[in-house]
Amino acid sequence: MKEAVPGYYQNFQCIADRCKHSCCVGWEIDIDDETMAFYESLNTDLGDRIRKSIEGEEPHFILGPDERCPFLKEDGLCELICECGEEAICEICSLHPRFKNFYPSFTEMGLGLCCEEAARLILSAEEPFSVKMPENIQLTEEETMFLAIRQTIFAVLQDRNQNVKERFDSVAKLFGFSFDFSLKKAQKLYVSLERLDESWTDMLEGLKGFSFDESIFKSEKFQIFFEQLAVYFVFRHLAEAMWDGEYGARVRFALLSCFLIGALCAQIESVNGQISFEKMADVVRQYSAEIEYSEENVAKLMAELSCC
Repeated sequence: MKEAVPGYYQNFQCIADRCKHSCCVGWEIDIDDETMAFYESLNTDLGDRIRKSIEGEEPHFILGPDERCPFLKEDGLCELICECGEEAICEICSLHPRFKNFYPSFTEMGLGLCCEEAARLILSAEEPFSVKMPENIQLTEEETMFLAIRQTIFAVLQDRNQNVKERFDSVAKLFGFSFDFSLKKAQKLYVSLERLDESWTDMLEGLKGFSFDESIFKSEKFQIFFEQLAVYFVFRHLAEAMWDGEYGARVRFALLSCFLIGALCAQIESVNGQISFEKMADVVRQYSAEIEYSEENVAKLMAELSCC
């Protein structure tokens, strides 16, 4: 299958032991059949340790204290890679934080924002987002229509003659709604979802009573950040609309995500007097981990937004 990737895709590289929020902590690590066969073939002490660290009918590693992968070393490096090379890790580990959007004629590869390095790379990119399509590809009629709709959205979101708030308003208008979300209702909705990290709950609770004037979307210093954020959400989540036709709900999801993240960042700025790019990117990372990487949470949000 031919692959299409964003312009920044090839620039991503795992920062391994320099990562503050390791994907080897707090995530269930499923083991695919091919990797399991490799582990079963290892006639070494390490092989014995690996097999003793696996459980379940659908095999996965038994996490240790603080939900750490049993092969995450104290220095933040992977023992399996250090000892056997990258071919020793599971498919889920080698792919993360990448995701795939599947179409009849090609597959899109992207980077998920739950990874701090991917978030830094995506949200700081000065160049407008673009997708490198494979050469000599024959698109179906449905694909051509979908890509045209998506490109229209991208064009509005990337119109730097307008501030981000005006762009959000314009995109919402294209799909028959207004960018006028209620922070009180949004806060209540997100608190009702499954939550993993107490710090995420604390951030959501901090929005109670906060007066959000949306000026953060008009601030010059945050224009690139919110442009790339909105484009990312459209790129990642609009794909399913080609199959189910739910363009409006998926655009609402993208804009609501930006709205909530904007409110969280503005609330932090109001308390501290300022907010750094690093802190804003970390808010995005937490949002992605809590929302995008929970199929249940995404489904609940889509169901809610489909009713609007």
